[in-house]
Amino acid sequence: MDENQRIDFWLLAVTLILAGLGLVMVYSSSMYLSMDKLGSGSYYFKKQTFHLVVGIIVMMTVTKLNYRGFAALGTGLLLIGYFMLGVLLIQNRIHGVAVNRWLHIGGFGFQPSEIMKIFLIIALASMIANMGDRVREFKRGFLPLMGVIVLTFALVFLEPNLGVSGLLMVIGLYIVFIGRAKLIHLIAVIAPVSTAMIVLIANVPYMKQRWTEFISPGMGYQIKQSIISIGSGGLFGVGLGNSTQKYYFLPELHTDFVFSILAEELGFIGAGVLLMLTLIYVIRGFRIARLAPDMFGFLLASGLSLMIGIQAFVNIGVTIRLLPTTGMTLPFISYGGSSLVTSFFATGILLNISKQGNFEMRLSREFGSRHFRRTAV
Repeated sequence: MDENQRIDFWLLAVTLILAGLGLVMVYSSSMYLSMDKLGSGSYYFKKQTFHLVVGIIVMMTVTKLNYRGFAALGTGLLLIGYFMLGVLLIQNRIHGVAVNRWLHIGGFGFQPSEIMKIFLIIALASMIANMGDRVREFKRGFLPLMGVIVLTFALVFLEPNLGVSGLLMVIGLYIVFIGRAKLIHLIAVIAPVSTAMIVLIANVPYMKQRWTEFISPGMGYQIKQSIISIGSGGLFGVGLGNSTQKYYFLPELHTDFVFSILAEELGFIGAGVLLMLTLIYVIRGFRIARLAPDMFGFLLASGLSLMIGIQAFVNIGVTIRLLPTTGMTLPFISYGGSSLVTSFFATGILLNISKQGNFEMRLSREFGSRHFRRTAV
């Protein structure tokens, strides 16, 4: 590859390894479930393979584009995301469904909240980059940004989806913080936002139940089975495909709790390798952010890297009872098209930023000192 077009090889390699490992674990964890319910042990594996191919195509396409083009699309993408979330809420109300995160259009279904994570990051990065020093003003800078974050949080929370809505809030506040907003403004909203979230959780039955199970001395059935699964793996695991917990002992074993099956079959070493790969991904992502040629790229790469890191931390934290159950997927590993394609899309943007940063760094070496334009183009 030409020096001017070099992407972050380590990020790409780690992404493909994680996705490959995820495909193996989806097959291993879902084989019995798929055979028993659908008559084919490879049903979920085939679907995930299709999602993987789509994700790789999306990643390759985005890598070839100039990430700065997303800056002009920020507001439009945000409005599209709001529209999808609104249609989902209307769909749930019409059908009388209490909890549903899937929007179905024809025979195609997806989770708008997964897509909204990317849209929010792009929109906030674009807004802050265009604001410049105005981001430090409360009325003209900070308040509009908080309005976007709170509205996004509310629409996702109403699905209801506490895990992703909380993730959106944390990522949003982080981007605003590194975007040079005044710390006093952030401190002023953290207390009321935290209080509001506690009140909301207390008034949503299934969220209240999950929190009660988390703080109670005993463990709920799902978490207990997850701990048993992880503990059974020992140092080297029971062997790939040899999990006993996948025989209807552990619910959601190929989605939210796939890490438990991985730890059981591949042991502490296998789980450690997964954690190491995820950490490398996040570190490379933040490195790309640090070397980004402008403010928009810096904010965009930082937000996407944090998104992947928090998702992995929360998912694994739930399986070991470090956190209450949230229903958040493990990036590149859990079964699900929306999550996998979104993760590949985020990787494509990161690779694009790294490519553009390397290109401009090469130009700076050849034609003079590097000029960081910390504004969106």
